[in-house]
Amino acid sequence: MSEAHLRKPASMWLAVTTLFGLAGTVVGLLPVILVWSGFRSGSVSLGTALLTMVPYCSLMICPLVAWWMLMRRQYKLALIIASPPIVMWTASMVINAVR
Repeated sequence: MSEAHLRKPASMWLAVTTLFGLAGTVVGLLPVILVWSGFRSGSVSLGTALLTMVPYCSLMICPLVAWWMLMRRQYKLALIIASPPIVMWTASMVINAVR
Protein backbone atom coordinates (compact mmCIF):
# COMPACT_ATOMS: atom_id res chain seq x y z
CA MET A 1 0.00 0.00 0.00
CA SER A 2 1.40 3.38 -0.92
CA GLU A 3 1.64 6.26 1.53
CA ALA A 4 -1.19 8.15 -0.18
CA HIS A 5 -3.57 5.22 0.31
CA LEU A 6 -2.80 5.10 4.03
CA ARG A 7 -4.07 8.61 4.80
CA LYS A 8 -7.73 7.70 5.41
CA PRO A 9 -7.06 4.48 7.39
CA ALA A 10 -4.47 6.31 9.46
CA SER A 11 -6.90 9.15 10.17
CA MET A 12 -9.61 6.72 11.27
CA TRP A 13 -7.17 4.75 13.42
CA LEU A 14 -5.94 7.96 15.04
CA ALA A 15 -9.50 9.09 15.74
CA VAL A 16 -10.19 5.81 17.54
CA THR A 17 -6.91 5.87 19.46
CA THR A 18 -7.53 9.48 20.43
CA LEU A 19 -10.77 8.39 22.06
CA PHE A 20 -8.91 5.62 23.87
CA GLY A 21 -6.19 8.12 24.76
CA LEU A 22 -8.77 10.49 26.25
CA ALA A 23 -10.28 7.66 28.28
CA GLY A 24 -6.78 6.60 29.28
CA THR A 25 -6.03 10.14 30.37
CA VAL A 26 -8.99 10.11 32.73
CA VAL A 27 -8.13 6.64 34.05
CA GLY A 28 -4.36 7.17 33.99
CA LEU A 29 -4.32 10.47 35.85
CA LEU A 30 -5.48 8.93 39.12
CA PRO A 31 -2.46 6.62 39.63
CA VAL A 32 -0.11 9.35 38.43
CA ILE A 33 -1.53 11.86 40.91
CA LEU A 34 -1.54 9.34 43.77
CA VAL A 35 2.05 8.24 43.11
CA TRP A 36 3.23 11.82 42.70
CA SER A 37 1.66 12.82 46.03
CA GLY A 38 3.21 9.74 47.65
CA PHE A 39 6.60 10.71 46.26
CA ARG A 40 6.26 14.27 47.51
CA SER A 41 5.30 13.07 50.98
CA GLY A 42 8.22 10.62 51.02
CA SER A 43 6.25 7.38 51.20
CA VAL A 44 7.14 6.34 47.62
CA SER A 45 10.68 6.20 46.24
CA LEU A 46 11.66 7.98 43.04
CA GLY A 47 12.20 4.69 41.17
CA THR A 48 8.75 3.39 42.05
CA ALA A 49 7.17 6.73 41.19
CA LEU A 50 8.85 6.80 37.77
CA LEU A 51 8.03 3.14 37.15
CA THR A 52 4.37 3.93 37.73
CA MET A 53 4.12 7.33 36.03
CA VAL A 54 6.11 6.76 32.82
CA PRO A 55 3.79 4.13 31.22
CA TYR A 56 0.64 6.11 31.99
CA CYS A 57 2.10 9.39 30.77
CA SER A 58 3.46 7.80 27.61
CA LEU A 59 0.04 6.32 26.79
CA MET A 60 -1.47 9.78 27.14
CA ILE A 61 1.15 11.22 24.78
CA CYS A 62 0.87 8.52 22.06
CA PRO A 63 -2.15 10.02 20.23
CA LEU A 64 -0.62 13.51 20.24
CA VAL A 65 2.64 12.32 18.71
CA ALA A 66 0.73 10.19 16.19
CA TRP A 67 -1.33 13.19 15.03
CA TRP A 68 1.90 15.15 14.62
CA MET A 69 3.30 12.34 12.45
CA LEU A 70 0.06 12.31 10.43
CA MET A 71 0.42 16.04 9.78
CA ARG A 72 3.99 15.41 8.62
CA ARG A 73 2.55 12.79 6.19
CA GLN A 74 4.32 9.86 7.78
CA TYR A 75 1.26 7.63 7.84
CA LYS A 76 2.88 4.27 8.64
CA LEU A 77 4.76 5.75 11.56
CA ALA A 78 1.57 7.44 12.80
CA LEU A 79 -0.22 4.08 12.75
CA ILE A 80 2.56 2.44 14.74
CA ILE A 81 2.81 5.22 17.32
CA ALA A 82 -0.96 5.36 17.83
CA SER A 83 -1.33 1.62 18.51
CA PRO A 84 -0.20 1.20 22.17
CA PRO A 85 -3.42 2.48 23.83
CA ILE A 86 -5.56 0.03 21.85
CA VAL A 87 -3.07 -2.81 22.29
CA MET A 88 -3.04 -2.21 26.06
CA TRP A 89 -6.84 -2.08 26.15
CA THR A 90 -7.12 -5.31 24.16
CA ALA A 91 -4.57 -7.04 26.38
CA SER A 92 -6.41 -5.96 29.51
CA MET A 93 -9.71 -7.23 28.09
CA VAL A 94 -8.13 -10.61 27.25
CA ILE A 95 -6.51 -10.89 30.68
CA ASN A 96 -9.79 -9.95 32.35
CA ALA A 97 -11.66 -12.58 30.31
CA VAL A 98 -9.11 -15.28 31.17
CA ARG A 99 -9.34 -14.60 34.90
